[in-house]
Amino acid sequence: MSEENQKIEVPIPIPDRRIMLDRRLISPRYYRSALEADVPETVEEHRRLKDYVRRQIRLSAGLEPMVQLSVFNPQKMSERIYENVRIIGIRIETLPGLYLTGSLFMPEKVEGKRPAILCPHGHWETGRIHHDELGGVVMRCFEFARMGFIVFASDMVGFNENNDLPHYFSHELKRRGDLSGVSTFGMQCLNSMRALDFLESLPEVDRDTIACTGASGGASQTWFIAALDSRIKAVAPVCMLSAHFQGGCGCEEGPLLRLRGLSSFDILASLAPMPMILPSVTGDWTCNSPWYEIPKLRQVYGLYNAEHRLEHFHYEDQHNYNRRTREHIYAWFSKLFLGIDRGRIIPEEEIAPPAPELLWHDGCKPAGATPESTETAIRKMEEVFTSPALDQSMGVWTWKNRNADILRQMIGPDRPTRDVAEDVLYAPSRKIPGGTLFPRAFERRNVGDLVCVFRLEPDTMTDEKRCIVLPVPGTCQEFFDDAANLNMVEKLMKKGIRAVVVELLGSGCIAGQLEHAVRDDKDDSMWTTFEHTFFSMRVQDIVTTVVKLRETGSHDISICAFGKAVPPALAASVLLCDVPLIADLAGLDESLWEEKLSYQPLIKKIGGLAGLVLLNAANAIFIDPEAEMKPVLLAGKCRISEKSWHDEVIGG
Repeated sequence: MSEENQKIEVPIPIPDRRIMLDRRLISPRYYRSALEADVPETVEEHRRLKDYVRRQIRLSAGLEPMVQLSVFNPQKMSERIYENVRIIGIRIETLPGLYLTGSLFMPEKVEGKRPAILCPHGHWETGRIHHDELGGVVMRCFEFARMGFIVFASDMVGFNENNDLPHYFSHELKRRGDLSGVSTFGMQCLNSMRALDFLESLPEVDRDTIACTGASGGASQTWFIAALDSRIKAVAPVCMLSAHFQGGCGCEEGPLLRLRGLSSFDILASLAPMPMILPSVTGDWTCNSPWYEIPKLRQVYGLYNAEHRLEHFHYEDQHNYNRRTREHIYAWFSKLFLGIDRGRIIPEEEIAPPAPELLWHDGCKPAGATPESTETAIRKMEEVFTSPALDQSMGVWTWKNRNADILRQMIGPDRPTRDVAEDVLYAPSRKIPGGTLFPRAFERRNVGDLVCVFRLEPDTMTDEKRCIVLPVPGTCQEFFDDAANLNMVEKLMKKGIRAVVVELLGSGCIAGQLEHAVRDDKDDSMWTTFEHTFFSMRVQDIVTTVVKLRETGSHDISICAFGKAVPPALAASVLLCDVPLIADLAGLDESLWEEKLSYQPLIKKIGGLAGLVLLNAANAIFIDPEAEMKPVLLAGKCRISEKSWHDEVIGG
């Protein structure tokens, strides 16, 4: 190589102008974003919605793949009788060393099988024992039992005896937990499933008449468990349904839950034609329900000619599950499950609710979570939720297809990648040894993303269908400043092979755009509930590049990656259905997921970096000179090269 060719000045294809910002960074959604309530047009479309909602909740809760639950062994912690109602303290081990707690309310004397109601309490200050004018949690449980129902009031994470973890995770704790699928959202979904196991196990309970009701966060949990578990036959979510407010707590906003615009309306719509009653009021986010959400929900029920199964009432008041609301709910459940029609309301009896001392298992207020108990609980959950890189309990292809599907759910595009525009932007080309460098920008139409690429065209083309994609961890200039890289490019050009260098989001000439990002985990720990991560955007940049090359005639495409560009390249290859890959694994380990541009919630559900490597075992050549990944490569029967990645690219 001549001395004059050892230095290439790489032009900048994207001007430093705010109008040229990647719109993925500046168009955020959050829990108060007003979303459209989309109505499925056919029964088949509704069934697809139902399946999608269930899969998305399971993914966000860390239940894909499903975790191993503890052996079901409910424990009776206390038993008291108040006004002909038995109140039994219950503790159930959900995961090893972690418990679901609550109170079972049932008539003192039970004859035959009785309908049951699960009552998640929501964010009332004292949880399941709460009672005041707005939120009578204990009163509704007590009154239902006096009517003949069997009721289980379960504690949300961090309330009362469920005190190993705090309800509100710190930013650092949530960020750490999300990598493995450990969250209050996931734990509460698991606990609700286990609560249903408990109700179903009681000999007094009619398994075909189990319902769920709660207000606010308890309403959210009501529709989450109803969407997850078909054992719920009717729901009464109080003061929560809104297309412009999705819930502002981590227990309602699991990681990636609303990644593709999933709204609370979608979740409730997926439950049709299940019997449902929806109270709303003028004084909270349900204020629009009578004229917006409810009419649209009736259209969904109309697909099944089941409008009569949806009831709604609206009045002037603030956020509540107060006496007036409860009296409507009593009447609705009485008619639905007991076959007793007593009109629009059943007046609540003038009896004081059970005192907290009758509900607490030990008769006194439990202590809260401590830093020590929190760390212990998180470690236990991480052990259960983190999946092995290779699950040898199933066939290799079954394992691969399952994890590839999970990966697509986690980071797949929310819009199809097709018809990619290529923009010249008037940046000058540069002569390189054996060819020419053309700076370009790729953009998906109607998305507004900007992928900065540099086409390397040989002077003499031997195969127009062949191309090598080189995502780089830094700038294109740094790539060409490396003599080994320049030497490899020169040999590719002499062999007549095209190449495309890709500067991924957050690197190269567009690195500064991150400074303008509206959403970041520094100021909002729930942003990954609604938005794609920087990592998934980097994966998309590679996918967009490959799609554009295919659209312009290149079909023999391979990807070569090194450094921090390897993880997104591994994921992109899977999304692209196993595009051939050369990956230099030197210096990479699982700690990379903690970094800003690599952070990806739920990635440890498919084994993290090792899992991505093994998903590509059949189509990749791996370079591992430091042998850090050697055990994984050998276990997955991967192709391991002793050459440098430069030699593999040139030789291939």
